[in-house]
Amino acid sequence: MDMIKISLLKVLFLSLLFIKLTLNFSYGNDNSSMLMVTERTCLVCKIWEKQIGKIYSKTEIAKKFPISRIEIKDFVNYFKKDLKITKITPTFIFIKNNKEKGRIIGYTNPEMFWWQVDEIVGE
Repeated sequence: MDMIKISLLKVLFLSLLFIKLTLNFSYGNDNSSMLMVTERTCLVCKIWEKQIGKIYSKTEIAKKFPISRIEIKDFVNYFKKDLKITKITPTFIFIKNNKEKGRIIGYTNPEMFWWQVDEIVGE
């Protein structure tokens, strides 16, 4: 009985994640977002969260490309089949009008990250 409850909770959680990501792509800022492929145990992801993640939502870029996070194990089954799979965390995928605009693989430091972001989203 407990296993059934746990399985139902997992299904509910994944369904809510799917709905959240779908809404971000369908209704957010001209169908734009930044999808961060992460992993709970990823040290580099934790460094990014500390250096960039805590301020990202306050930036002008976040208004154009709001962030959504997805665990790499869930990304493999991601509903956007036209996105290329990644095996590296963190990976940041910038999506505009439901198409990949660019991606950043890995993270080294804030200056390099913002430079790469500017290269991708600069118009």
